[in-house]
Amino acid sequence: MEMEMEKRRSSPGGNSKLTATAFALLAVGILLSAFTLRSEGSFSRFGFAYLWGFTFLWAIVLGSLFFVALQHITGAVWSVVVRRVAEILASPMWLVAVLFVPVLLAVLLPGVFSLYPWTDAKTVAADSLLHGKDAYLNVSFFVLRAAVFFALWIGFARYFVGTSLRQDRGEAGAAATLGMRKASAPFIMIFAATATLAGIDWVMSLSPRWFSTIFGVYVFSGMVATALAAITITTVALRSSGRLGKDVVTDEHLYNLGALMFTFVCFWAYIAFSQYMLIWYANIPEESFYMVHRLEGGWLGVSVALALVRFAVPFLVLLSRRAKMSPRVLAAVSVLLLGGQLLDLYWLIMPEYHRTGPVLGWQEIGPTLLVVGLLMLYVTHFLRRHAPVAVGDPLLGESRRFHL
Repeated sequence: MEMEMEKRRSSPGGNSKLTATAFALLAVGILLSAFTLRSEGSFSRFGFAYLWGFTFLWAIVLGSLFFVALQHITGAVWSVVVRRVAEILASPMWLVAVLFVPVLLAVLLPGVFSLYPWTDAKTVAADSLLHGKDAYLNVSFFVLRAAVFFALWIGFARYFVGTSLRQDRGEAGAAATLGMRKASAPFIMIFAATATLAGIDWVMSLSPRWFSTIFGVYVFSGMVATALAAITITTVALRSSGRLGKDVVTDEHLYNLGALMFTFVCFWAYIAFSQYMLIWYANIPEESFYMVHRLEGGWLGVSVALALVRFAVPFLVLLSRRAKMSPRVLAAVSVLLLGGQLLDLYWLIMPEYHRTGPVLGWQEIGPTLLVVGLLMLYVTHFLRRHAPVAVGDPLLGESRRFHL
């Protein structure tokens, strides 16, 4: 098995095309971002656009790390053959930390980017509500929290991925699998707290007067659905290219990925509706203004499209067993869900800048193309160095024989 995976790793496959596509996206993203920054008065627009692209990448990477830990803590056997794909997507957490620097600059230079209202001392002083939140929403504490978040995420990512790769090289045996299972429990608890606080810090605090006690769960549900879509589409691509043969990732494995996507599609819809329904029913001004703004003008169309793209269409498509076992259907739904995450983040972020209605120009697209290109480059680099499946995992043989 190890020799077989080594041959697949060293074969060119679709690496050249993927690398060329990644470089093209990266180049276009850099150019568009540079043009935006050079445009007069466009720093604020770039700040919101960059946050949009950054949070999309963050959701994929951190959600994939959660998937890895979830498989370890549950002792799942079926997922061993696809877990390496999640490890690949979780590994560049250090890159996410580097790409967070522009967000930090937006916080440290509020007069330039005007991203977060609570960074403006005059605005806080004139608003008693914001002044009451100043103990939490202040620049020093924001930076400290971000440093702690990334230190924890990078540490766990290096441990899980590094241990799995050492098993490939025969440097870590079955005891390493037990060690990763034990480490998964504290990570899950840390993930719950840090993902919630990061979502509040980076997205919810764009509208610091808003209150929502369910926002952290909303971020979690969308993040996991997005990570599952990225894992699934990468698995299908590796399978179709021959890097992961049909004898390794079978239709039964694809079914489980499809079933998980279906589950989190429903879970996201439940949380989204719960948040909206509770705010609508209570009709408290401190909560309702956020939703009212997103149901007015052009934003109403975005809200309806979000419900269709993130729930209605994937729900109906993934209902059947056959759809969950079809690589083409799963790839199409995965693309739809990734687009749905972008639309969701646009719905969360952009109304705070484009107040009168949605606007989507090249100024908004550049940073997203940049981060997607970087992620694709990292994936190709990883696959050139390592096998696409965890060949050293003692449960790999049992996972390959998995049947529903």
